[in-house]
Amino acid sequence: MNSSKLLHFLRDPRDPEEILPTLTAGALADLLDALYQNLDTPEPEFGAQAWYELAVEESCRRAVSPDGAAHGVA
Repeated sequence: MNSSKLLHFLRDPRDPEEILPTLTAGALADLLDALYQNLDTPEPEFGAQAWYELAVEESCRRAVSPDGAAHGVA
C-alpha cells in the first residue's frame, strides 16, 4: 500500500471501528503492514498509532472467530 492510500484511511472522517470490519483479510493485512512501516519512521502520520492498535484488535477478533470474519458483520 502506498502512502497516499494510507493517508486516505487516516484522513477518512469515519471511525476506524466503522471501516476496519469492512476490509477483506488481504486489505486488512496490507493496511497493518503500511501502518507498521509508517510507525517505523522518524515522523509517523498523526493517528497512525491508534489505527494500528485498532487494526491489530480487528485482526485478533477475526483470528478467534469460527469463520475468520469479524463479529457482527454479515
